Amino acid sequence: MVDAWGIPVVRIHLTPRENEIAMLRDMADAAAEMLEAAGGRDIRQTHGRGGVAHELGGARMGVDPKRAVLTPFQRLHDIANVYVLDGSGFPSSAWQNPTLTLMSLAVRSCDHLLDQWKKGEA
Repeated sequence: MVDAWGIPVVRIHLTPRENEIAMLRDMADAAAEMLEAAGGRDIRQTHGRGGVAHELGGARMGVDPKRAVLTPFQRLHDIANVYVLDGSGFPSSAWQNPTLTLMSLAVRSCDHLLDQWKKGEA
């Protein structure tokens, strides 16, 4: 399959395996236990997998500009004043939510940018 310009299109097939399904059930069980302990009633567990996505990838981080688009501080190798503070730098994802890692990397990148600015290098 190709796009309108004849470029091959990536096709991704996601099939959760036994371990992922077990993790979903365990999370639902743990959440139900916490709700019950807090006084919750009529708790209905769901184990579905729809409607959740973590869009990541497309601009790999690394020290070598030949192999990565972003520096370890999420700055473009080729353009010094552009930072990409989203999930683009992640080459892949697991089942965990990446939000806290994204936030931590954004703070780290901002600290780096501020340090560069104070030195007159930004």
